[in-house]
Amino acid sequence: MAASTLERLRLIVRLRPHDTSTVDGRSHERYRRMTLTIVAALAARGVTLLTSLVSVPLTFRYLGAERYGLWMVLLSFISAMGFADLGIGNGVMNAVSEAYGKENRELARQYVTSGFVLMLAIASVLALAGAIAYPFLPWLRLFNVKSTPVAAEGARAFLVLFCWFVVNIPLDVITRAQAGLQRAYWSQMVSACGNILSLLGLILVIELRGSLAWLVFTSTAGVVAATLCNGWILFRDCPWLLPSWHSFRGAAASKIFKLGLLFFILQFAGAVAYTSDNIVITRVMGVAAVAIYAIPQKFFSFVSLLFNVGMTPMWPAYTEAAARGDVAWVRRAFRNSLSISLGIAVPVCIFFALTGPWIVREVVSKSLPVPHSLYWALALWTVVYTLTGIMSIMLNGLGILKPQAFIGLIGSSINLALSIIFTIHLGVIGVCLGSIIGQLLIVLPFDVVVIRKAFRRMSSSSL
Repeated sequence: MAASTLERLRLIVRLRPHDTSTVDGRSHERYRRMTLTIVAALAARGVTLLTSLVSVPLTFRYLGAERYGLWMVLLSFISAMGFADLGIGNGVMNAVSEAYGKENRELARQYVTSGFVLMLAIASVLALAGAIAYPFLPWLRLFNVKSTPVAAEGARAFLVLFCWFVVNIPLDVITRAQAGLQRAYWSQMVSACGNILSLLGLILVIELRGSLAWLVFTSTAGVVAATLCNGWILFRDCPWLLPSWHSFRGAAASKIFKLGLLFFILQFAGAVAYTSDNIVITRVMGVAAVAIYAIPQKFFSFVSLLFNVGMTPMWPAYTEAAARGDVAWVRRAFRNSLSISLGIAVPVCIFFALTGPWIVREVVSKSLPVPHSLYWALALWTVVYTLTGIMSIMLNGLGILKPQAFIGLIGSSINLALSIIFTIHLGVIGVCLGSIIGQLLIVLPFDVVVIRKAFRRMSSSSL
């Protein structure tokens, strides 16, 4: 299986290797904006890593294993709800990228306005549903804790986190529009400032001996403040993009909604595959066991941050290049992304697998019983995640969503089932093993076949 997959990857990157793309002003601009975004994102992710390295030991020592695990579960719940916008945010980004490729400002404004109206409606429905359901939720069972005060504290913290989540849904149109115009470098720089603000607030709450709810509030307030600042920057530079009621179009809303539904399926599958680990551990082993997995996973998330830095800006660039018919650029960019991302991910993961036990013991806690095998499982899973992520970003940018949605649902279902079974029998390492096997056997081979077909079709259409 592994040899076959590698051979298929070689076939992908060797398809018409001598293609050249005409380097015009638009191509230069695409590279310039991607470079700016990557540099800004590197700086922002560096700030995120530093704030995380400071906040993790602070919050773990302040909250203790059980309450820290509760916080991680809350974040997992919200992450699992990331698809609640029905994928409309990604639909807006793709649609704006396409309009940008066609140099149609009015169409871009229609997409932004229509997307904002749709997401505002979703946020309103979620707010109403949350207000009705909150008093009746069985928090003791949801968190799998025995202490009623701990469950009550977790419920209050969840309420704060849910409110910020709902508010951020319509505001997300701002960052999606920035990404669609390949101006995400602004959002990256501003978000770094938001992370610093959140860290300062977190330290203040700890000094004042505040509750978990206040910790959640300060850790999320910076995100919303950064988004509002990004909105001011975007509409100052692009006033023609500012939403207005007369720019709402049913056709634009319909296109975004249809794109969004496909992205919704992909996001749902991704939530099951990538954000359910802490929830599975909680339900099988209890909330106190979450810290054993979540703490070392934080270090490997550094690789995911690097991946997002380098690859996410390529998504709208793929869309814009495809709209202009620049097929050679798409092929070359995909080939380079494979070699660069894996060239970084593999050695960094090996480094963290070797040094992770020492880092956790010296920086976080000497009493945290993390098995050494978990570090290697996390390393392998991170490499697999990077590889499949590169493929998904290109397919998303090209609008090849239906095949991904189909295999995503199948792969995530198998992933979840295997994670539960392995966790029951093997402990926290089981969630990693379930994810690895599901991706290697189902998702990765399927993506390879779809990408080969996409390249052949693009090559034929460009002749």
